[in-house]
Amino acid sequence: MDWLFLALMAALVVAGVIIRRKVRNPEDPFGRWFQSRVQPRLPGLLTGFFLATFLVWVAVYVTASEKDRGNLTQAFKGWFKSVGEGEDKESPK
Repeated sequence: MDWLFLALMAALVVAGVIIRRKVRNPEDPFGRWFQSRVQPRLPGLLTGFFLATFLVWVAVYVTASEKDRGNLTQAFKGWFKSVGEGEDKESPK
């Protein structure tokens, strides 16, 4: 795996932990702002996010050709095969 990708994922985890601590601390100015401004709107924001994601997938499905609509399994098989070709053949599985 690419070291840059791993470093980016590690940085995102660290940033997530730091932001979570600040959001949950009512004494922190960011925590107070989050609890007064964002938290009351969070259920609506989450519903909107999931609805938007669903609508994007519906649009992709509707605009895809008949041949490509059922081709997701083949796409994943091709991707897993290409990822598997990069592995060492002698490594235990």
